[in-house]
Amino acid sequence: MAYVDFPRQKLSRRKKTQKWGEECVESALGLIGIYDHTRRSSRFKKKRNYDLYNGKFDKKDLEYVTDPLGLGGVAELPATLQYYDIVSPIFNLLFGEEAKRKFSYVVRAVNEDSITGKEVEMKDAVVEMFTGIINQYQESMAQENPEATPDQLAQSIPENLKRLEKYFNYDFQDMNESTAHKLLTFLEKDLNLTSMFRTGWEDALLAGEEIYNIEQIAQEPSARRVNPLEFYCLLPHNSDLVDEADIIVEDTFMSLNSVIDNYYEDLTPKQIDDLEKKQGNRGSMESNSLLNYPSPEKLFIENREGEDAGDVFNYYDKDGNIRVTKVTWKSMRKIGRLSYFDEQGMPQETIVTESYKIDEESGESIEYMWISEYWEGMKLGEDMYFNIRAKKQQFREMDNLSVCKSGYVGTIYNANNSQSVSLMDRLVPWIYMYITMWYRLELAIAANQGKIALIDLSLVPDGWEVEKWMYYAQSMKFGFVDSFNEGKKGQSTGKLAGNISTQNKVLDMETGNHIQQHVQLLDFVESKVQSLSGVTRQRLGSISSSELVGTTERAVQQSSHITEKWYDIHNQTKVRVLQTLLDVAKDVYRGKTKKFQFVADDLATTTFNLMGEFGYQEYGIFVSNATQDLQALEALKSLTQAALQNDKMSISDVISVYNSSSIADIKNKIKSSEAESLQREQQAQQQQAQMQQQQLQVQQQSEQQKMQFDLEKENREDARNTEDNNTKLEIARMNMEKKTE
Repeated sequence: MAYVDFPRQKLSRRKKTQKWGEECVESALGLIGIYDHTRRSSRFKKKRNYDLYNGKFDKKDLEYVTDPLGLGGVAELPATLQYYDIVSPIFNLLFGEEAKRKFSYVVRAVNEDSITGKEVEMKDAVVEMFTGIINQYQESMAQENPEATPDQLAQSIPENLKRLEKYFNYDFQDMNESTAHKLLTFLEKDLNLTSMFRTGWEDALLAGEEIYNIEQIAQEPSARRVNPLEFYCLLPHNSDLVDEADIIVEDTFMSLNSVIDNYYEDLTPKQIDDLEKKQGNRGSMESNSLLNYPSPEKLFIENREGEDAGDVFNYYDKDGNIRVTKVTWKSMRKIGRLSYFDEQGMPQETIVTESYKIDEESGESIEYMWISEYWEGMKLGEDMYFNIRAKKQQFREMDNLSVCKSGYVGTIYNANNSQSVSLMDRLVPWIYMYITMWYRLELAIAANQGKIALIDLSLVPDGWEVEKWMYYAQSMKFGFVDSFNEGKKGQSTGKLAGNISTQNKVLDMETGNHIQQHVQLLDFVESKVQSLSGVTRQRLGSISSSELVGTTERAVQQSSHITEKWYDIHNQTKVRVLQTLLDVAKDVYRGKTKKFQFVADDLATTTFNLMGEFGYQEYGIFVSNATQDLQALEALKSLTQAALQNDKMSISDVISVYNSSSIADIKNKIKSSEAESLQREQQAQQQQAQMQQQQLQVQQQSEQQKMQFDLEKENREDARNTEDNNTKLEIARMNMEKKTE
């Protein structure tokens, strides 16, 4: 029934004209008002939850407490119905925990074995080129120093060429995986995604949904958080994800400058002039904006037929901002599966558009089919339409050509077979009860007058006013009594006035027990709010002196289990946001070469180049924070401690590993460190061998010198003995001659 008024979508591209797109935009506005609250909570509830967190509430919700008889405020009671904060510490704790949690995502390349020949050739060509440069350098050094060993030649290679050698261990998938991770890190800092996710986390807990828009703006990828109060969609059956919604309407107000900043490429000069003139003609009239002044019982899109249908002021708010409506809907597209024979006569298939003309003589045949395709259209003010076109990015899958996504990423929390319920929705009844109990406690305190003495006015002296008697009673601490005051009149002359025994009576107006009961009820409500939210007093830091350490730890751990569901859904939403952002970036930078630079968390400047081949889908890069990937990431990081102890890595390498979230980077850094460590060990062994050889040579030289010394010593002794013998012979000869003479 809803699609009766929606324009037909199964049309050829030439029939999807500007007029057809305008009709789709207007029809989408009417459809969303009818079906927006089937799975999502109403805008009124979301606005109420935001107000409650900020300390505001509608007193009409508690009129049954302040005005139970329906007197319309005629009778005023001595108490004021006001907001008493009980939930902001709980939400602030969850907000703070999310801010401190590190979202460890990893970028993985799938199907690592299915590498195209072009990719292999590219990587081999780069490696071959630098290998040739290194070999030429070593050959030139060998010619200059012919006696140099291969190790000495390797050590003489310049440092810039040595740094290139470590990239030889990267395969093509690892290079793209590392590049994709660095690109996401750059976009995370450039688009301030951390702050965006924090605001989305607040939306999740307060409104029960978080929504983001990822698209291409000014030839760059962009991501922003969408206000749930300004978002309407028609979800598929049994789906809690906004990603594949059939119709999406985002309705907000922008200043003229903001409109130009976002859509200057799409607006003509005449359209900008018209917007400026209409804004200038508004004067000081106030707005009847439906967005700022919604009726809780009415839908956002109301019937504009009537006297005010053409009133331009309905499309401006009181600050002069222009109403901007962006509609995204799922249409249909006709494509063909073309069958043909290639040059080798082998049958081939490819996808062509509906306008393709087949060549029957060459044996071509085509089979047409209809697939889904997202369209978008913008409406400014009352009657200005632009950007009615098929979306630039369809985020299609390789296995199913019809599957596409809208560019919006969002999750509706707790909508399984029911309407969405946020954490604040669960606490609203208890918040109202807490406010009610404080109101009744204030009434009880006002009624608590203690004990009131009963003074018979007939005992007041004649001619005294009550104020005079009270003055003496309070200042002088005694009161005057005239027992014959009434006995001076008529028949009572001479008689005592009143019954003296009643002078000491008191009226007990003490309501301490009633007040104590209310205080206990307030503690009970506060305890229920903490247990229902999963944030107990132990988790908030309120620990009594009688609690044991183990009991407190179990209470905090159990509390974290209760709220872990919210964190898990939030993390999965962030994964889809990063995946969509990466897909947009690949489409934007496809075929381009660009250099990026950013400052990492350790204040180190990271620079990387994005090659033109990065953006093609065959790389199969996706984002994941799966437990297995994170365990592998942590395991690789834990290995660095053992590597550092065993002198396999340096401290700078360990710091680099801990600052990286890419498995490919860590894996190759560890390999590179191992190779460097092995090279250092080999160099150390070579140096040790050289030292041992030198020591051996020194020892041999010493032994040779010792042998030479001993030989010379023996020679000297022999010469000395010969000389002694000769001397002895000469003396003997002389003695013989003397004897002979």
